[in-house]
Amino acid sequence: MAQQQAEDDHPPSPAELFTRAVALLTAQGDLRVWSVIISVFGDLALQRDDVITGTLLTRLTTLMGLKPEAVRVALFRLRKDGWITSRKTGRSSAYRLTDMGFRETQAARARIYAPSLPEPDSWQLLVSRPMVQAARVQDEKALQEQGFHIIGPGIYLGAGDLAASEEFLAVDGQITHLPDWLRASMPPEGLEQGFADLCARLRDLSALLDGDIPALDATERATLRVLIVHHWRRLLLRQPNLPDRFFPDGWPGVACRERVMALLHRLERPALDELQETPG
Repeated sequence: MAQQQAEDDHPPSPAELFTRAVALLTAQGDLRVWSVIISVFGDLALQRDDVITGTLLTRLTTLMGLKPEAVRVALFRLRKDGWITSRKTGRSSAYRLTDMGFRETQAARARIYAPSLPEPDSWQLLVSRPMVQAARVQDEKALQEQGFHIIGPGIYLGAGDLAASEEFLAVDGQITHLPDWLRASMPPEGLEQGFADLCARLRDLSALLDGDIPALDATERATLRVLIVHHWRRLLLRQPNLPDRFFPDGWPGVACRERVMALLHRLERPALDELQETPG
């Protein structure tokens, strides 16, 4: 009993701490490797011409527990889909986002790293002409690409400075009341539980890392950052890009955002050059 108590009181080594942290963030086994690689670029490759070496990518994905063959397949898919390019540098490879890949990651960055979503100065409500659902689908796709949200059949809400076709009835102004039925209809099915589960994992991670983050080296910090960003990004980009008041009271996405921002602040982003130079 005394020996067990002594083991329980013994603080974990940095290696044990990192292993436990990764286990918390990978316990559900829901890592899509190609998506994780996009998260690596999104969090670490901040400038248009930033390059991530194959050595660094291997080091990060290995620490996450991803299999090398799965990483190779994911890189092939990302090249084929036009997200990344690669070039040989000696015996290794170097990877960079394409113009499209950089544009997409930059667009998502504004949402992923924002501490909150500000309220627009004005809103625009559009109402379409009567039409059958099959014809409406094409209009809806174009409107969603412009940033409008579907409120009901043929009814769309967006920021007041968005351009609308003359085919729509358009009303500009302020939202004076958000009914509960609308707030309840905003989140896609299953998203509330996803945010709640991630929030619980991040709470446990924060407690685990309490006071011990300086013990982690740059690569370990980068690994944990990417995993946090990856899980947060996958949920956040499924949520309508609207301020918090558009969601039900107690919406777990709000608390989840606070935990993500706090952890990313504590796990300061290492410079890419520092990571590339770190021995494997």
